[in-house]
Amino acid sequence: MKIIITFLHLIAIGIMNFLAKILLFFAVHFVHNVHYKNLKAVYSTRGPFLILPNHTNQWDPFLVSFPILRPIRWVASDAAFRDAFKTILLLGGAIPKVKEQSDMVTIQELKKAIALRHIGGIFPEGTQNWDGRTRELIPATAKLVRFLKVPVIVPVFKGGYLTKPRWTWKSRRCRIEVHFKRVIDSEEIKTLKLAEIEQRITDALEYDEYEWQKTAMVPIRSEKRAEHLELAHWACPSCENIGTLHSQGNTAECTCGYTVSIDRYGFFQYPENGPSFPHPADWISWQNNLLITRIREQIEAANAGGDSDPVLLRDSGIVLMRGARAQPMMQVHEGEARLYRDRIEVGDIGGELKVFPLKETTAANTFKQQKFEFRFEKAQYRFRFPSRRVSGYKWEIAYKGLRDILVNRGEW
Repeated sequence: MKIIITFLHLIAIGIMNFLAKILLFFAVHFVHNVHYKNLKAVYSTRGPFLILPNHTNQWDPFLVSFPILRPIRWVASDAAFRDAFKTILLLGGAIPKVKEQSDMVTIQELKKAIALRHIGGIFPEGTQNWDGRTRELIPATAKLVRFLKVPVIVPVFKGGYLTKPRWTWKSRRCRIEVHFKRVIDSEEIKTLKLAEIEQRITDALEYDEYEWQKTAMVPIRSEKRAEHLELAHWACPSCENIGTLHSQGNTAECTCGYTVSIDRYGFFQYPENGPSFPHPADWISWQNNLLITRIREQIEAANAGGDSDPVLLRDSGIVLMRGARAQPMMQVHEGEARLYRDRIEVGDIGGELKVFPLKETTAANTFKQQKFEFRFEKAQYRFRFPSRRVSGYKWEIAYKGLRDILVNRGEW
């Protein structure tokens, strides 16, 4: 019976792969203006292999899959399986994985896919980047390559971030180039050290969208180039307040009057007499450090006899969602969300509270544009914010920064 089910699943994967390519034809050529480079690296590779792209926007797995005839078994966040597309993802051969955690179930499923001579697809950064620069690799990537013992091909997206930055909800027409490169052959894996495998993949993936755009200068056909910028850039460089920026069209403005615009090539235009940054990544780095510094100062003040239980971060109007692995999210509570030094609370003060001790939570991350998620007692929890303009990314930074502070202080 198990063999029959596996056979039927393989047929379903093949059919979904064929149908997806038909549906993607219009998106690839007319919507996203995609150009593929060095596909010879793919077509000359026999048998199963591992494909490790950089992650620039939500269309990445579909755009990589389009020119490749065989199905790619993508490893995807289990959060993506909690909506109406779950059945389609499973029929298409996608493999769910819990973010920020090692997952033996996922690894075994990927091994089975390779044994069936399918292509394995993983985004080794673990998530989309926020600033157009490649993130650090997941530490276990090299170990996985050695475990699977198959060739590695790295596609690098150029123009994908400017087409749809993580912080926006809609794609803008630009130009996307996908450059393929085979970086490791199967016969090399036995002789390469883990550090050498990791370095090859890191070097192949290293990329900065804005440096590429300085030469390419591809215009962005949109008059909403800055909309929802505040999901990634949530602190004002001028007044240093959090959550006071509001974007519309090509501009984001703070309540203090500080204004930033994005030109037709995606570059930030700052006010002449206001703070500015050489790269969007520098703004994000500055604000992240600002938030973590404030959290550290509040903890030190509490230890020195101030407020013994300060609220380190808060947002009102939160709907708390809960879901098991790859299962739909269900609403379990609502109210204000607050981060304390030892816990997360959801609920209005004086009413019923949902309390999550920080030491018992794991895998904090931002799903898609703004959904803050974490795990507690083998379940996944999510903050659904009252509008599309409230940043969940700042919660991820605050949570991880707080944990690091407490570890360094020896309190954990």
